[in-house]
Amino acid sequence: MRRVCLALLLVAFPATLLADAFRCPNGALVNPGQSISEVALHCDAPTSKVTRTESQAGPNGTILVRTVEEWTYNEGPRRLVHVLVFRDGVLAEVETLGYGK
Repeated sequence: MRRVCLALLLVAFPATLLADAFRCPNGALVNPGQSISEVALHCDAPTSKVTRTESQAGPNGTILVRTVEEWTYNEGPRRLVHVLVFRDGVLAEVETLGYGK
């Protein structure tokens, strides 16, 4: 019984490590923490890009402003749409939306 549980754990563990990773349309794998230039080097061009700024309260009443860039990959109706969110030039998160168009 212990061996079965251990085997299931070993199979499931690598999947959880890659949960936030994104497989680019060309097959390359990118992970949060990589720079925007690394991702651009490995992935194909996204379907669209949007740049905006976010601001939040910082210490001593200061306001922190950061640049956010979102890359959308829409590969059609049989594939899920993914949005790569970069904060200050670093891949922060990968959002998965519904099926594309």
